[in-house]
Amino acid sequence: MRTLRHAMTALRLRVVSPVVRARGAILRRVRPAPAAVANEALDRVPILIVGCHRSGTSLLRRCVDAHSRIACPGETMFLEPLGAMVGVPRADEGFATIGVDLDEVREETAGRVRGWFEAYARSRGKPRWADKSPNIANQIDGVDLLLGREARFVLIVRDGMDVATSLGRSEPLWWQLEPFVRIEPDPYVAAARYWVELNTRILAFRQAHPERCHTLRYVDLVREPERTLRGVFAFLGESWEPTVLDFNTAAHTGGLEDHHVRTTTTFEDNTGRHRQLPIELQRRMWAVVGPTMRQFGYEDRSY
Repeated sequence: MRTLRHAMTALRLRVVSPVVRARGAILRRVRPAPAAVANEALDRVPILIVGCHRSGTSLLRRCVDAHSRIACPGETMFLEPLGAMVGVPRADEGFATIGVDLDEVREETAGRVRGWFEAYARSRGKPRWADKSPNIANQIDGVDLLLGREARFVLIVRDGMDVATSLGRSEPLWWQLEPFVRIEPDPYVAAARYWVELNTRILAFRQAHPERCHTLRYVDLVREPERTLRGVFAFLGESWEPTVLDFNTAAHTGGLEDHHVRTTTTFEDNTGRHRQLPIELQRRMWAVVGPTMRQFGYEDRSY
């Protein structure tokens, strides 16, 4: 019996052990390395660039799109209404009326959205996608819900006085200001109210989800681009690439965006334009935007 046991042991050593070792080697080759798994998970995380119109979102989009791993198209426009579809109050009851579960709607819609953007990123030879649509601010919580509370938000804010100046002087009147001029006929003050409304939503979202939000100011982007963008890409989990500073040399796709940025070749400091307005008008605008600007770290002013 002892001889038989010795024979079986020898057989296992000669036959079974090499098979086990070979199987282990195959598994080690097939199983992704931890870093690869981490990168794959990171590639699935959506990036959303959000800010009020005329806040530098188009410039920031081009910087992000210049990164070798991120594809960011022009404004897509469709995330806002899709966010509203799943994010409006009592949406679950509305879908239930026709026998549809809101979670199923969200998951199916999110799957299609991710598929569209992932296909776009692949067409650009990149593993990760971002979206830059200022109107997302109108439905920021609904869009976040749509994407499963996984997205990373890069929030850009610009001096409310300068934004209101840029929007207020638009001719004809910019269509998104129409509800505000019914309350405040002066287009500059109406634009200031618009700035406050959108940035109040952005602030509320940031306070609710601080771990998934990164805020930068337009003034810091144009005056200290490298320091500011290093913070953005670190937040996104991406390595620093100096080429993002030469955003104008990258091959960007067209689409909806501020047309001025297409001819922009460097970081232009367009701050302080509001000082061209009459001082009394500046005072009225500041009375509207001042409290919200302070929450973004802007210093108090006197006019």
